[in-house]
Amino acid sequence: MKISTIDLQYIGQLIFETHHLPVVYVHESEKIIFEYTSKEFQNHSSYDSLKEQIKAYPYRTATNDYPIFFSSAKFNFFFINLNMDAPYIGTIVVGPYLSPEIDDTVKQNVYQDDETIPILHYQQSLAISLFVYYAIYRKKLNKTDVIHHNQALKPLIRHEEDTALELSYARRNDIVHTNLYYEKILLDYVKNGRMEKLNEVLNYSIVEQEELGVLSKRNSLKSIQYLMITGIALICRAAIEGGLNEETAFTLSDFYIQKLEDQSSLIDILSLMEEAIYDYTNRVSHANKKKYSVPITTCIHFIENQLYGDITLDQLSELCHLSPNYLSSLFKKEVGISISECIQHQKIEEAKKLLTFTNYPILDIGSLLNFTDQSYFIKVFKKFTGITPKQFRNKDSRQ
Repeated sequence: MKISTIDLQYIGQLIFETHHLPVVYVHESEKIIFEYTSKEFQNHSSYDSLKEQIKAYPYRTATNDYPIFFSSAKFNFFFINLNMDAPYIGTIVVGPYLSPEIDDTVKQNVYQDDETIPILHYQQSLAISLFVYYAIYRKKLNKTDVIHHNQALKPLIRHEEDTALELSYARRNDIVHTNLYYEKILLDYVKNGRMEKLNEVLNYSIVEQEELGVLSKRNSLKSIQYLMITGIALICRAAIEGGLNEETAFTLSDFYIQKLEDQSSLIDILSLMEEAIYDYTNRVSHANKKKYSVPITTCIHFIENQLYGDITLDQLSELCHLSPNYLSSLFKKEVGISISECIQHQKIEEAKKLLTFTNYPILDIGSLLNFTDQSYFIKVFKKFTGITPKQFRNKDSRQ
């Protein structure tokens, strides 16, 4: 896949006009091919030095698999390397921008005009980086994965060296190493699906009840949320290592991160974090109870990820590099049901969630899940549940 300089200019112009973010294209020769910056920023005292830093940064040593974030003198940037089916040809650099948590002294020094340099929450800069990457490579990236691969994002997520856990550690100097041990044990339990052990480790809370008031006074709610978002990323990775389907794990991660950002108290944040730990561990436990061969595991993961599409035996056999007849026989032997029954069962489980948690019309739910017509959807739903979709929704609403 190739992209022209004209297309890159168009992308850069849109980002600049939409978000007021400077955009620069640095050629492999370290020459700036084009830049979109405001006149106000060009008159900023830091403009010339930042421009030289942008030109000289060692971009070519970095990957092009995801956006890379970096900071210089409190200014934040991200860049995307251009390796379009060829050696490195240059990079798109977006920035500078400031973090909302920048202190007042620094803000007075670098922020000469309210609109000279934009202030971005890390979630905004992350979303913009994903958009720019998609515009260039036509490839979707997972937010959690990008965070995991960017060391520079971690200070933005936590935004203080003395966030919740570190304050707690400082108040208990005699057990600093025990807390690190606690974290390792917790992640090990998640990885191995040890539901029965979670109570033991969660009863020893890093943040005890008597500390909640002190913690909430000394830390902004946002800093605690960012700390827990980092925790979700660690738990997500542990669950994947334990055998949980990657797409499921990352979808859960996005779900819990969004819910964390909606919480309005420290207790609610910690309760949600505990819910996430139990959820991940429970799913790993169920996954480990169903140990199948590699081809069958591949099929099941594909089915789980493609519930809203048309799933065929030919697709699965091509994916596993097995003949359709042999794959059908192997699947029935290991799972105990046919491939078509498995697909139907998974789709009906998804339909039950849509009936419970959304107001989508039943006809739309059947269509979304790729059933050929409503009568067939009702027939299959009744086969697995004993009742019709309408009866299921009415029954659920009464409970």
